[in-house]
Amino acid sequence: MSDDGADVANGTQQQEETSDIPKFHLYIRASLIDNETQGACPMSQQGFMLSYILAQEKNVDFKVWTVSQVNPPSDFKDKNQAKVYPFIEGISGKDISGQSIAGFMPESADKVEDFFDSVNFDCPHLKRPKNLKDHILGKIDGISTQFNGFMKGVKSENVLTNILQKVEDHLDSNGTTFLEGDSLSYTDCFLLPRLQHIVVAGRYFRDYKIPSSMKNVWRYLRDAYDTPAFSETLPTDDDLLKFHWVRFADTSEFRKKGIKGVFGVDQAATRTNKIPDEISNILDNSNVASNGDQEDDEPEYENQPESEEQQVADD
Repeated sequence: MSDDGADVANGTQQQEETSDIPKFHLYIRASLIDNETQGACPMSQQGFMLSYILAQEKNVDFKVWTVSQVNPPSDFKDKNQAKVYPFIEGISGKDISGQSIAGFMPESADKVEDFFDSVNFDCPHLKRPKNLKDHILGKIDGISTQFNGFMKGVKSENVLTNILQKVEDHLDSNGTTFLEGDSLSYTDCFLLPRLQHIVVAGRYFRDYKIPSSMKNVWRYLRDAYDTPAFSETLPTDDDLLKFHWVRFADTSEFRKKGIKGVFGVDQAATRTNKIPDEISNILDNSNVASNGDQEDDEPEYENQPESEEQQVADD
């Protein structure tokens, strides 16, 4: 685990110790490759994104720490007996009810969600939707289950494509940049980390590509990559791939393809943080967008070297 957590968002949160602004430590799963940098757990990235945005809006002050999955420190195991990720440790300050958060430690994932709502003073769009019946989150909350089934070879790609079509239709009808408006919401923080897994791991292991006809989904991804709360919390592609490699049995469909599963060996740490140029051209050119031949293109994803300013604490 990191010896000194990293401040994030604007890098200048230096609140007075007597401030009522909630101050906490955020613990996320570390890389399965180096056991130090940020790992690929989508729940961890979701919590990281929420914390990042709340810090940008001056609602909270936090530091992020990575926890090795191979050998987590004994004192952390004592704190996090429920093995909840992301894990929160309240340091100081008060929540929206005026209660101190000092010493807060969640006992379940639901308690983590409750905590984020309790320190959210000014960002109603980051609140969890209460009624999912007619909400887009209720239509896509099974995306991880569908994707995992597809990765294991027990579900067809049509099941995954169908749930992405719901995102496409929602964005088309709303006409907004993101799922609930023109700024990132709780629902975006839920979907985007999981969408990144589909983009990177789905293509690598199962040759799955989001259809080029889903222009709203691609535009959504392009705008998200331009948003620091998403782009600065992305795991490396290698770590994301290993995340899936270690989770599935040897009988999994993608292992039958003879993939060696060697990740992070003598390779530059890269992140997919840009949509394919040919897809971007389609989005920018309405005439090209109407050309059905474009749907047969096989986009090549672009990777960028890991930034030296990556805001995740080292061990």
